[in-house]
Amino acid sequence: MSWTNYPHLAARVLNQPLMMDPAWARTFFDSLGARLAAAGVKDPPKKDDELNPQAFVSGKGAENAREGRPYRIEHGIAVVSITGTLVHKFGYITPQCGMTGYDGIVRSMRLAMSDPEVKGVLLDIDSPGGEVSGAFDTADLIARMGKIKPVWALAADTATSAAYLLASACSRRLITQTGTVGSIGVVVAHRCVDKKLQTEGVEITLIHSGSHKVDGNPYEVLPEAVRRDVQARIDETRMMFADKVSASTGIPRKSVLATEARTYDGEEAVRIGLADSVINYEDAVFAMSEFLKQKGGLMKPENTTAVATAENNAPTAMAENNVTTAEMTAAAATQERERIMGILSCDEAKGREALAQALAATPGMSVDAALTILQASPVAAQARTETALDTLMAKESPEPVETGAGKPSAQESRLSGLRKAAARLEGATHE
Repeated sequence: MSWTNYPHLAARVLNQPLMMDPAWARTFFDSLGARLAAAGVKDPPKKDDELNPQAFVSGKGAENAREGRPYRIEHGIAVVSITGTLVHKFGYITPQCGMTGYDGIVRSMRLAMSDPEVKGVLLDIDSPGGEVSGAFDTADLIARMGKIKPVWALAADTATSAAYLLASACSRRLITQTGTVGSIGVVVAHRCVDKKLQTEGVEITLIHSGSHKVDGNPYEVLPEAVRRDVQARIDETRMMFADKVSASTGIPRKSVLATEARTYDGEEAVRIGLADSVINYEDAVFAMSEFLKQKGGLMKPENTTAVATAENNAPTAMAENNVTTAEMTAAAATQERERIMGILSCDEAKGREALAQALAATPGMSVDAALTILQASPVAAQARTETALDTLMAKESPEPVETGAGKPSAQESRLSGLRKAAARLEGATHE
């Protein structure tokens, strides 16, 4: 079958930067080589003094959604599946045909953020990566939504390249003992059909305006100048990738780049900082749920002890299963009261009482998220006036140092100051 029957696929995977696991990419292009008129994968020439960064991504999916949700809920945790090749605008909310769309991931997470039954989100990743287009924006959105409800990642099998970019945006990254992460790099595949066309007696002439209009076309061997331009572009993308990982994990960018797109498994990934802890796949959801019960909110970096405790206790707690429904209900009620009071009694709620009450009544609204919203909201006019008057009174009528005979008392001084302040405010109103 001719490659001309696959124009859309060719446009998505050829001459475009990809963040995909190298081994998976080689298999992918080899299997589609005949259809894309490419005999196989040819590595670029290497020079002793030149580094050629390459990198990729991968992941594994979760069970089908129940009750119309694009995720399953266990112990209050929404498990969002990220499986197979990652593509930009796939059009499906759940993984299909070995692919997951960035658009589907974002939509699933938005639904989880507004779902009152969801206390946190676990990204269940088994993906070799995929398209650069859409990957960085999706990672930023994951980090942003992590401020509303906790978002963790689990490398149940593979979370490399673009999939690791998404995992790095989460507040905590779990990995199974055989899970794989890393491959922080970029690759571009160029197809050249020049020899095939010569064999078939076909000659293609490209008439173009603009010297770079036909850069990377498949009808000629890639010119060296174009190769350098492509290399510069993917080097820049790799730097963006490394910066994101560094900012999220705390690993210096120099150390991230020093991995040279290598992948790491289990304990080794934890040792270098690309993952936080090794856990059994079956325990991940329960460990996250237990941590949220202990902390009752968003995870902070200093909470690593609580996280480790929850993860270590997960197998035992699940085996014993000695927590009654009544105890769980009571604990949930206590946590909900603490959440509501935390929002209503904070300093930021002063002058914003109506908004604070609305936020407290919103299911799943954490205290930290409410504080962020309150801080960004204007203070009521009454509160502003009172604050200004308090400041003016303190300035105009300070506490007297001493009260001797013939001197006004502290109360008289304050009353005098109050009259002056009222007169000034009245004059300002008339003006």
